[in-house]
Amino acid sequence: MNRGKFTSQPFERPIRAHCAALLATLAMLSASPVRAQVVVASGSAEAVVVSPLALVANEALNFGRVAPGAAAGTVLLNPDTLACTTTGPIARAGVCQPAEFTGMGTRRMTVRIQIPTTVTLTRVGGPQTMTVTGLALDTTPDLTFQGGNGNGLGNGNRRYQIAPTSGIFTFRVGGTLNVGANQPGGVYNGSFVVTVQYQ
Repeated sequence: MNRGKFTSQPFERPIRAHCAALLATLAMLSASPVRAQVVVASGSAEAVVVSPLALVANEALNFGRVAPGAAAGTVLLNPDTLACTTTGPIARAGVCQPAEFTGMGTRRMTVRIQIPTTVTLTRVGGPQTMTVTGLALDTTPDLTFQGGNGNGLGNGNRRYQIAPTSGIFTFRVGGTLNVGANQPGGVYNGSFVVTVQYQ
């Protein structure tokens, strides 16, 4: 028996045990992977599906905003160059867009395109009208002219061959808007039919 002698062994064991448990807990925490933050955003997608031997209208024929004058004038929209030029005492501003159509056949297939000779535009809310004359096609680069008479107006006797390997082709339609002297203001709308014959 050791009287008066102090020993620390009974106290060291619990301290060691607690330290070991603490170290094990810290090791587990440091080994745990940090969770990444997840951010979610929404996107959008768009596609136009062209059915075989079909025709889709992509863009409307648009002459923009026209200010009439004291005499009649015209706005010529060239479907090849996309340029709008005016004659007479009128001014034009804004969008200048030919009508655009897309079709689908097979490469080297022959198609005939028929467009009207004139289109009538009527003022919304009123009886006033304007006409679009001299409608013209631009088929480059997807359609190659193969021959035929006329200009494709009315009788559709001009033949074209589909050039792209996909068979998908696009063509544009322009024309001349005839603006009357002191033409009443407003929005003028009209429609026309384009026919594609696949052969």
